Amino acid sequence: MELLKKLYKVYSPSGKERAMIKCIWNYTKRIPGTKVETDTAGNLYITKGEAESYPCIVAHLDQVQRLHSKDFLPIETGEIIFGYSSRNKRQEGLGADDKNGIWIALKCLKRYDTLKLAFFVSEETGCVGSGKAVMDFFL
Repeated sequence: MELLKKLYKVYSPSGKERAMIKCIWNYTKRIPGTKVETDTAGNLYITKGEAESYPCIVAHLDQVQRLHSKDFLPIETGEIIFGYSSRNKRQEGLGADDKNGIWIALKCLKRYDTLKLAFFVSEETGCVGSGKAVMDFFL
């Protein structure tokens, strides 16, 4: 759950996904056999292993949640994780809509020998990243 909480801490609204890209890039470079590429839109494409065809997992990097205080922390209580700002004394959203998808994709990348992952930017503002995807990656 530490990786998931780390992802929740990264603030990544549409158009400002650079911190999330860096987080994924740093995680991925520790996994042997992975190749990371980007396109002009800023999408990430990750390939692990060699195969004729690959299973592929896709997620988006941006979040709808705008409220994210500088002291934001994901708090785990039993089976529940919620966001909290102690300075503002309030709960804040995790931006979890697809950070959960990113987490699952990265866990699969670590577990399986052959896999492709695609992470798109600015999906919450009209499928910007997927609209500019390098389709040859999926062949």
